[in-house]
Amino acid sequence: MDDLLFWLGSWDCTWEGGDGSNEVTLQLDGHVIVERFTSVAPQAFTGLSVSVRDPEGEGWRQTWVDSSGSYWHFVGGPQPDGTFVFATPEPVDAEQLFKRMVFSEIATDGFAWRWEASPDGADWQQRWAITYRRRTTAA
Repeated sequence: MDDLLFWLGSWDCTWEGGDGSNEVTLQLDGHVIVERFTSVAPQAFTGLSVSVRDPEGEGWRQTWVDSSGSYWHFVGGPQPDGTFVFATPEPVDAEQLFKRMVFSEIATDGFAWRWEASPDGADWQQRWAITYRRRTTAA
């Protein structure tokens, strides 16, 4: 579980032309990571994911749903280059593309996140990049 604990917390999220927030908590006796993402601008958008350890491997499984009606299943885990990657195991949606999210530049106070798509699962194109900054509370 330790390899995904960096994601826990309250986050301010910014990207080119937009901003939002993400609340990521550990629930169900410490076995499930629950994400509640909100885009404020430029378009209101909400999403929810649940992530659990893969009981048959060393990785993770995630289910994502959102206010546009999307549903995706991801698998993944930490990578040798220090990133953490969740990817669809097969092409999805009308586009029939593989999709993945890449967490990189992981630090205590923030990280970079990229949403990418690929026709073959090998050549990836970035579609969205978000900068995460840990929200701090005033003392």
